[in-house]
This record gives sequence, structure tokens and C-alpha cells, in this order.
Amino acid sequence: MQKNFYRNFRRRGNTVFFIVLGGLFLLLGAAALFFMDSIVWAAICFAAGALLLTLPMFVVHASYRTEGAYLRVRVFFPKKIPLCSIGAIVITTYDSYRRWHGFQAERFISASGAEVDVPSVTFLRECDGEELDLCSGRTYTKLTYKKQFLFDAALDFDFLRGFVDAGYAGEVYVFDRIYGAYKDALEKIFGDGRIRVFDRVPKKWSKMRKDAR
Repeated sequence: MQKNFYRNFRRRGNTVFFIVLGGLFLLLGAAALFFMDSIVWAAICFAAGALLLTLPMFVVHASYRTEGAYLRVRVFFPKKIPLCSIGAIVITTYDSYRRWHGFQAERFISASGAEVDVPSVTFLRECDGEELDLCSGRTYTKLTYKKQFLFDAALDFDFLRGFVDAGYAGEVYVFDRIYGAYKDALEKIFGDGRIRVFDRVPKKWSKMRKDAR
């Protein structure tokens, strides 16, 4: 059986958060039942606690993998996306919502001691490349190409090798900061000439600058 890869980078902290929050609602339900003798409030708290203990876990622990000629994703229910329907992937910085801090880029300390961005991959039906300057992070990529969006996740390079070996033949766009950090691994997987590197400069400006030379 092929290995599952997780969509989210920070799972432990979010799991603990929802377990604690769900447990608090269960305690409130018990308190409402025994001290207030209120079945209605107890039922509401018990239901809220049960939902917080179960539903968010499907999102926190969502997974993906290649399965034959399909990308198999599982959030609430498993779904298969034909590889032939994926016209482009955008590899950029992984960002996530940090409570009380908004969306922030995730980083980790590499073996060399340097702080490196966690990469993400976004699967699109197609990508014209005109607005990639807005796609420095996973969230902006999803918002920019929401009509073409299929799925996104924290990128695992073992998955990426299997994804290419399974027959992915679409476009590959990589944000320049991610390309600089993972150039060797990306070139080894995709080979020379297939990767299109983009930056924060709008495509129209890049064309004007080239024409002016």
C-alpha cells in the first residue's frame, strides 16, 4: 500500500487545541446537567464538545497520495483526481493560520542550522501564469486561482517523486525563494528545463523590462 502524506504541517498543536476545547465543552455539559439541572444546555454543550473532538480532526489530519493514475485526497471523504486533469502545480511557501497572529509562513531548522521555509504544493486545473507574482504563499495561491483550484498541501519530496513517476505531465511553477532552498532536489525530480521559476515581480513588468534591454 502506498504511503499517505499529510496535508497540514502542524498537526500535533491543532489536535491538542481541539481536544482541550472539546473537553471543556463536555465538562460544561456535565456541569449544566448536575448543577443547573438543565438538559437543554447540557445537550448543547455535549453536542458542541463531540463536534470539536471529531470534525476538525478530519481537516487537521487530511492526507494525500498518488494511487495509480490518480491523486487520492482525503479530508472528510476520499476523493480521486485524475492526474490528466491537473494542468499545473505551484510550489511555494507553506503558510497556515496561527491563532491570534493571522496567516504566517511556516519554517523549520535544517540540518545545517539554517532556517528554511516549509514548501507547499497547490494542484490546479490550469494556470496562465499571469498572476503568479501574487503567489508567494499557499493561501494567496489558492485565492488567486480559486476557480482552478483542486487541492493544496505541505509538500513532501517523496510524494513528489512518486507523483512524477505516476505520469504527471503538467506545468511546474516554483516560487524563487523555494527554488533557491530546494533547487537540487527539484531539479533531480523534474530534470532540466521543466521548472518555471517565478518571483514577486508582475509578469507584465518582467516583459517590459526585457523589451527595454
